[in-house]
Amino acid sequence: MKRMQILQIIIIFAFVISFFNILFTTDVYDEVQRKIVEELCLSCIKLKPNTIKEYRFETANGIPHPEFILENLSKGPVILDYRITFCPGCEDLENNILSKVFDTSFPNPLQDDEETEIPDLLYIETEFKNTNVTFIHFNTDDEDSLDVPPDGVYAKSRNIYDVVGDQGNPMVVFITYGYNHGFIEPFYCTLYDIESEKELLDLIYESIDLYNEHKKAN
Repeated sequence: MKRMQILQIIIIFAFVISFFNILFTTDVYDEVQRKIVEELCLSCIKLKPNTIKEYRFETANGIPHPEFILENLSKGPVILDYRITFCPGCEDLENNILSKVFDTSFPNPLQDDEETEIPDLLYIETEFKNTNVTFIHFNTDDEDSLDVPPDGVYAKSRNIYDVVGDQGNPMVVFITYGYNHGFIEPFYCTLYDIESEKELLDLIYESIDLYNEHKKAN
């Protein structure tokens, strides 16, 4: 009986060693890790693919709009794109929709190279319908990056607009002006998925119309 138990232990031990040897000496580990990250990211999207578009005055966590938002908003609507590095939904949105509308490009670590770095900050000023629009992209994986202020105000700003509150990615915020009980104030909506260039353009045009309407009344 003891011999049988010892033999079973040896077989199990050998199997475990072989399994981890295969896992760490081939591309399987990287592939498994990537799949896990992809599934986590995709699950964020699937939980709320049709988040209702709703403009709000009150921020998600009650903290006032950051100064860098108000500064850019004084020139026109502001669009914020929040993401993490390994996120298929983010890659799809940026490479197939945002890049075309804003005439830019985004590196893709899922296709180019695992060492490819997503910029922590990308800032673009452009015009639609003769109105200035500011687009700001954030990679929030590293809040202490040298590419963002030391206090991490850019990366931390996502909590101000994350109306669902679960750090879902991608997250796109449209900030414009609205009329709030006699005052013209920042007015924003947060979406966690955009399906097409047309949908994005419609959202941009809507934010421009709201901006110009209320800026004139201000």
